Amino acid sequence: AVVSTQSTGGRREILELGSTEEKSEFSSMTDMITTCKEIIALTKQIQKHADLISKNCPDKRLVMSLSNSMEPMGMLSQQLNIIASVKAAACGKYDESAEVEADEMLTINAQNLMKSVRDTVRASESCSVKIDSAGNNLKFKRR
Repeated sequence: AVVSTQSTGGRREILELGSTEEKSEFSSMTDMITTCKEIIALTKQIQKHADLISKNCPDKRLVMSLSNSMEPMGMLSQQLNIIASVKAAACGKYDESAEVEADEMLTINAQNLMKSVRDTVRASESCSVKIDSAGNNLKFKRR
């Protein structure tokens, strides 16, 4: 899905922020927070579309699977927002090992969020196939 591809690009941007040396600290932190907010907005769009698909799916087992895959996305996106904000506020105030640990936490959280997004897109595809076979007009299409 387009949203998933854009989210993956956002995650790559987060991972690349640490290696960018030509930007100033403030610019880098601003970029990091902006990227995190974009990822969160895209995650909300995915949740919205997946919820619409789940409401129209006649197979309760697939709906439950989709619901279970969507569940962690809200929590993980909120954690991403908090970690990015705290990291930006604490930039330069702690020793280098604390900064590296914060970077690792941010990266791990972004990876977990992407796993949840992937699982949700897969479950949405499954529901979409069932919706299509039931004769509804709602259809999941990869772009």
